[in-house]
Amino acid sequence: LDLGVSIGTIRKAMEDLVGQGLLERQHGRGTQVVPHSSDRSRFRFLRFVHGDGRPFRPVARVLAAGTARADAQDRAALGLGAGAKVLVLLRTRSEDGVPLIYERIALPAEPFAALRPEPGAEMLEEIYVLYQSRCGQTVARARDTIATDRASPAMADALGCAPGAPLLLVRRVAVALTGDPIEYRQSWTAMLHYRSDLD
Repeated sequence: LDLGVSIGTIRKAMEDLVGQGLLERQHGRGTQVVPHSSDRSRFRFLRFVHGDGRPFRPVARVLAAGTARADAQDRAALGLGAGAKVLVLLRTRSEDGVPLIYERIALPAEPFAALRPEPGAEMLEEIYVLYQSRCGQTVARARDTIATDRASPAMADALGCAPGAPLLLVRRVAVALTGDPIEYRQSWTAMLHYRSDLD
């Protein structure tokens, strides 16, 4: 082959990607990237659960959205240079009308220009579905880091807790099929647990 890679190596890589659920084989159509669906994205990437282990089934609501200069954390997480712009989304994720997560999401501005979230709008589909369908950006994997934090006044107002109240903070860097980081997300909650299944 032109790239100097053996056909056996390519087949093995394809098998690995099929096994990870990133590619799928369809008879008569060949192999293609698996499209995200809301159910599939929730199953793969949503790690928040209720304290008793019940699944969390959120509806997201956009609080604010706009382009801004990337701050130091955004630049470090997304590998951006000084002066780079990011699309910043602030949103809540609620269940039965009760906001349980406050989130800040930073995305490289140019690849996500077509996202166009409307403040006040409910996001009925999982956001990774929108990344793929509107912007051509497929999330392949994510790395989460768990910490604790204190509620800012904006978080306290959104989540119905006191300013300064202790919160669970999950920082996520999501990576595209190319291996490039495309999302830096911070999720704060006072009521939910984080669950990771180790195989």
